[in-house]
Amino acid sequence: MGPPPNWADNLLIGIHEIDLQHRVLFDVVARLELAISSDDKWSAVHFALVELTNFVNIHFAVEEALLRLHDYPDMEAHVAEHRKFCADLAEIKGHSIREDISVEMTALVKNWLVSHIGGADRAYVQHLRSAAIVYVPVS
Repeated sequence: MGPPPNWADNLLIGIHEIDLQHRVLFDVVARLELAISSDDKWSAVHFALVELTNFVNIHFAVEEALLRLHDYPDMEAHVAEHRKFCADLAEIKGHSIREDISVEMTALVKNWLVSHIGGADRAYVQHLRSAAIVYVPVS
């Protein structure tokens, strides 16, 4: 299957603030990977997971507000994906508490981000572009 993906410019969706937030998510996951590999494992991992959870909540709130503001027709499905990811992240946090977290778990996070950005996020960008709500350059 190969190594999990890292941030790449092909993940840009064309909305500057959202693109910046997506990059930050990948940066935080990279810090989590380093923490898992560190000697001071538990506290570093816990801090990275708290940081990831907090930023995910902020990012999802911003994205969902944007979709709500522009009456995105697939809002319910998009939010459901967010909620499922939050539940998966909570499960990963449970593993960290039991100290059985692995770098492979961060691969799941990265793969979800790539899939979500490439699918659900690009779909709402297409909606915003086609409705002429905002100008989003074609990538």
